[in-house]
Formats: sequence, structure tokens, C-alpha cells
Amino acid sequence: MSQADSPLQILDVLIVGAGFGGICAGIKLRQAGIENFKIFDKAAGIGGTWWHNTYPGAACDIQSHLYCYSFEPNPNWSRKFSPQKEIQAYIERCAEKYAIMGNIHLEREIQQHAFVDGLWRTTFTDGEIEWSRHVIFATGGLHVPSFPDIAGRDTFNGPTMHSAEWNHSVDFADKKVAVIGSAASAIQLVPELAKISAKVNVYQRTPNYIAPRNDIEYPEWVKKLFSALPLTNWLYRKIIFLRGDYLLFPVVKTKRESRWRNLLEGKIKTHIRTSVNDQELSERMVPDYPMGCKRILIADNFYNAINRDNVTLITDGIDRIEADGIVTANGEKQAVDIIVYATGFDMEKHLVAVEVIDTAGKSLAERWQSGRPSAYKGGFVPGLPNFYMTTGPNTGFGTTSVVGVIEAQLQLILEAIELTGQDQLIEPSESACQKYVDDIRSALDETVWGGGSCSSWYVNEQGENDTLYPYSASTFMKDHRRLAIGDFRVYPRS
Repeated sequence: MSQADSPLQILDVLIVGAGFGGICAGIKLRQAGIENFKIFDKAAGIGGTWWHNTYPGAACDIQSHLYCYSFEPNPNWSRKFSPQKEIQAYIERCAEKYAIMGNIHLEREIQQHAFVDGLWRTTFTDGEIEWSRHVIFATGGLHVPSFPDIAGRDTFNGPTMHSAEWNHSVDFADKKVAVIGSAASAIQLVPELAKISAKVNVYQRTPNYIAPRNDIEYPEWVKKLFSALPLTNWLYRKIIFLRGDYLLFPVVKTKRESRWRNLLEGKIKTHIRTSVNDQELSERMVPDYPMGCKRILIADNFYNAINRDNVTLITDGIDRIEADGIVTANGEKQAVDIIVYATGFDMEKHLVAVEVIDTAGKSLAERWQSGRPSAYKGGFVPGLPNFYMTTGPNTGFGTTSVVGVIEAQLQLILEAIELTGQDQLIEPSESACQKYVDDIRSALDETVWGGGSCSSWYVNEQGENDTLYPYSASTFMKDHRRLAIGDFRVYPRS
């Protein structure tokens, strides 16, 4: 390290991301008595996913009382499934209450993390540098938009946007709108667009299992009960958690014949057929793959929107996009004024969007390019001492809240930071990491997500699932109670 490059000030911890993960990391560090930390985010505000995803109708599909920190329950959620603005307000309130705002630095984009002489050197796109003993990478996976590879996508003359990059200056009133995609974000925004647009064409590649959302607005007496008797709030949260483990997880835990999955599949298929007025159309909306192979969706108003005269579901593949419309594989052209891409996120790219250089001078992207994205318990990577991830490879769930996953991972991360302090380094051994990853991949092959049952954002282009955790949420929580120190190398900082 040259004298000019040497650190003038060293942070104990540098946190990347100011969403649920980064804010929680800051809170936990402060509670542990660690004050010398900074949180950086490239956005202009905190909130992560809920700062970026502001499209009409944006809401969580996990029940509100589970989609919050366990140590900061909110008895005043307005609805069973909270809208974006309410979740954003909750995150901001937590940051204020736990005095984290002063540690947050916004509109700071990171170019590289490099391990240099026992420290992490973080270089920003403006050339500034921060040095730290520990790095927590808490960016989450729902912020790098994924776009379909469609010929002519750049030739369209009208406004285009991804659902995660909503342009609020565009006026949709009386316009002809194309929504490419029919999954999680599409089923929320299509009903809202249908209310104001002259025409909405929804382009469906694959039908989805869309169950009733059964959303409700909580009456004041329920909020007062949860506030006056916190135990009732805790019990309600616990019931929601157990419902995921005992009612939803059995749907996906095996790819073999499942009576429970068959029962739920039948119920949802009946729901589709009875909700969509056009029977021929309803059959095109009924999935032909095992339930759970793709994300199970919930909505109360999507099928009502499909029944509207100004909404058309198009199931022919898109051949190309032209300056004034979209041409499908059957040669038909639909003229449109605006195109919205409701096509999800790149779940692997977000992990390597920033260059991370290990102890051998090799980037994390190179390491994973020669293999697959992998990490010990989704948070620790050999060769990256004192570098930790939340929601890393194979930490995803379709049955529980990511907030609980983040808290569980931070339990181990904080233990590692407190163990090593300022003078030591910690990283998982190659053998422990490989053993863990092999177990995860073997278990995944036995679930409905294994064996190529369908195409989904859970799997990459090679058909590999580096996104989901194959066991129950309860198992994940138990596995993250204590650091298995025998699986790690702990050694002095040089």
C-alpha cells in the first residue's frame, strides 16, 4: 500500500444498502456498542426495494405483521398487506427511532471493494475511498431490473419504463398501454392502469397460480388491541409465520406427487376459471406446471381487471417491437403509446454489480463465473475475510418474510464482527462452504424447484437455482442461531 493510498480513517463497519438489511445492520451494530460505521446507498432516499418500486398499486405480498422487524412490531398497519408508501414510512420511522439517519450517506455509488493489507478499501464512482475492517453487503435482490431480449426494444418512440423505475411524469390517461409480463408487479399495476388508460394489453408468457389475496383493512379496535396487548401482536405474527411453514412449504418441498399440492392446485385453477368471464381466455390463464415451481402470486383485483372491456390478455409470444407498437409471433401488430416492462429482477447480477476483489486479487464475479453463485449460509464467502452478505445465494423463500431472513443472517454476522473485533479476520473454510452448498443443491433437486419443472426467475439461464433455500423457514432460523466456529478460519490481521 503506498503512502498516498493509506487510510486516514478506518471504519469498523461499512454497510452497503439502506433498505431493510442495511438499516437493521446499523441498528444491531449500535445495540452492540459499535458506533464507528457508515451506511451507503446509491439512491436518493432510504428504503431499498420500497424506495425504488413506486408503481401504481405497489404493495407487499407478505402479511404486514410479519413483514417488519421482530424487535419493532407495528400495531398500526392499515391493511393485511400494506401498500408501498406505508412500508417506506415504517423503514424511515425505524431509522429515525434508532438514530441511524446520521450514519447514512445517500447518492453514493460504489465501484469496487478490494481487500488490501488486512482492510477493505471501498472505491466510489467519484473516486473517493473509504477504508473499513468489516463490510456488510445488504443491497437486496429487488433493485436490478431484468429486461426481456426482444428485437427492436430500443426503436419504440413512446415512453418506456420498468416497473421498478416508474416514471411518474408520464400521463397514462386515455393512452394505449402495453404491459409486458403478467407476474407479481403486473398483477398489482394492471388494475390501476386499467382505471385510467384507454387500452391495456397484457403480454403473458407463462400463466401463473394467482390465489385470492383476501386483503382487509384493519379496524381501529384491532390496532388498539395490538397496541395495548403486545402479546396479541406477537401471537398473530407467529401464526402467520407458522402458516408459511406448515401450509405453504409442503406445497414446494417435494417434486414428487403431493396430495396437498394437488388439492391447492385444483382450488386455484377453479378460482381462475370462475373469475375470468371468457372461458377460452381462462383456460389460457390456467398453469400446466406444478404449483410453487414459479412464485405463487396473490391478488384480489387482477381477474376483475382482465374482465374489463379495455383490457386484453395476449398470450402469443412477442416477435418484435416497432416504433409505434408490438408485433406478436402470429404477425399481428398492436399499436401502443406506452410500454411498461413488468419483467422482474436479475437475481444474480445484483450480487456482482459492484466489483469485489478477494485476497488473491480475483473478483467475486470471476469466482462465480467459473462455478455458480455460492456462499456459506448465504452470507460468507471463502477468500473474502470480514465481508458479509444478507440475502445472498440460496436465501430466498416463497413462504415467509425476507425481513426475518435478514435478522437471522445478521445474528451470525454480528457474532463474527464481535468475535474478530479490530485485530482479526474471519472467513469460512473452502471445505465447509462446499459441504454447505452441496447440501443445499442436493436438497433443491428434491423440491418442486428442481428438475426443470418450469421456467422462472428462481433459476438462471443454465437452469440452476441459486436463489431459493430448500428447507423450511424454521430450519433456516435454527441454523442461524449461533456461528459454527469450526467452519471458519479466524486469524490475525496482517
